[in-house]
Amino acid sequence: MLAGILITIREGLEAFLVIGILLGYLTKINQKKYFKHVWLGAIGAIVLSVVISFIFQALKISFEGESAELFEIVVAAIAIIILSYMVVWMQKQSKNIRGVLQAKVDEALSNNQVWGITILAFVTVIREGIETALFLTALKGESLLLGSFMGLFIAAIISILLYKTTIKLNLRKFFMITSWLLIFIAAGLTSHAIHALGELGIISPIIEKVWSLEWLIPDESLLGKLLHAFIGYESTPSLMQVIAYSAYILIVGKMFMNSSKETT
Repeated sequence: MLAGILITIREGLEAFLVIGILLGYLTKINQKKYFKHVWLGAIGAIVLSVVISFIFQALKISFEGESAELFEIVVAAIAIIILSYMVVWMQKQSKNIRGVLQAKVDEALSNNQVWGITILAFVTVIREGIETALFLTALKGESLLLGSFMGLFIAAIISILLYKTTIKLNLRKFFMITSWLLIFIAAGLTSHAIHALGELGIISPIIEKVWSLEWLIPDESLLGKLLHAFIGYESTPSLMQVIAYSAYILIVGKMFMNSSKETT
């Protein structure tokens, strides 16, 4: 549940902030009559995202045995690649995203192509929705659906507060923190995928059990579940899992920090 909450807060907030930027800019240029175009695109993307998520979950349930493991590995790999790219890309775009969106709105209005605003809202929101659907499908755990709805609700409340009040949120710091948390979650997914490949005999674990912390923090304990949700913790990882986890953190973490330096 916790991983689901974190992912949907992050992805939901990005989507809602884009909607807020579009609505705010239309208000600024006295074009509120085009609000409906923004909401049409956003709501359409949300509905389609939910449908895609249910399709992924249905596919996940339909597979059994080794086929189920392979399906989860493939989905996890796609989710890891997309999330890694988007975390780095979003950090690079964080300073310019408002200007880019406003320029596209101006272009749509000047060319009398107001449906371009609908498409802009749809494309931006559906991107976040597909990322979320992939991640939730790749994750294992109970109450993921409940967690995702809770995260989306929290993201909506934060966005409303930002839009309707004078409350200020340091978005740069917020996305920096949540990006690192997502990087650790993705590293945990990488480790899990490596474990699944080992169970299928596709790759060697090298060493079955590098260490065991089961006596200190069992996987099924509350703390174990919390650590697993936020950093991909496992009490008895194989050497291949440790290598994959560490390599992911080092490579993607370095890419993320480099993109952060470019925007300062």
